[in-house]
Amino acid sequence: MTNIVENYLLPELVLVDVFEDTRGNYIRIIIDSERAVTLADTTKLSKKLRDDEEIDARFPNGFRLEVSTPGLDQPLAFPFQYRKNINRQLNVVFMEGEESKTITGKVMGADESSVTLMDSGQEIVLSFDQIKSAKVKVSFNKP
Repeated sequence: MTNIVENYLLPELVLVDVFEDTRGNYIRIIIDSERAVTLADTTKLSKKLRDDEEIDARFPNGFRLEVSTPGLDQPLAFPFQYRKNINRQLNVVFMEGEESKTITGKVMGADESSVTLMDSGQEIVLSFDQIKSAKVKVSFNKP
């Protein structure tokens, strides 16, 4: 299924996840991009996938299709996702040697190999190889 979806993606879009349930006739596609993913992007991809003959053959009784972007509970997986979250707080689980550590820090910047976080006034640079999980910390600021 991954190959089918990737054939229809615009060059700037990235396939984050594919979930296929043939018994439930259900397909969920998660896409993201360095730019904001629009409703038009998800709609175009949905239409192309609905017209795909290979998918029709896999689901002869029809299928339900969901194309969306990662939710807040989805861990960050690509460098561009860190860049999209500059100035936001992340909860990060990472390895330091053999020890697993957890921090909450503000994203200051990210390149293709690492992210820079500010935690209690201290700048911390973590390589993506060290990071086991990173999720945006949701906060509801009162005016």
